[in-house]
Amino acid sequence: MGGEILLISILCFSMVLIGLSIGFLLLKVQG
Repeated sequence: MGGEILLISILCFSMVLIGLSIGFLLLKVQG
């Protein structure tokens, strides 16, 4: 069970990182 929780947390963290990087790129392109 611990492995599943770790996997889910890593997935959520990577999704947040991808969202932040995409938002940053969009801001740089528009600015």
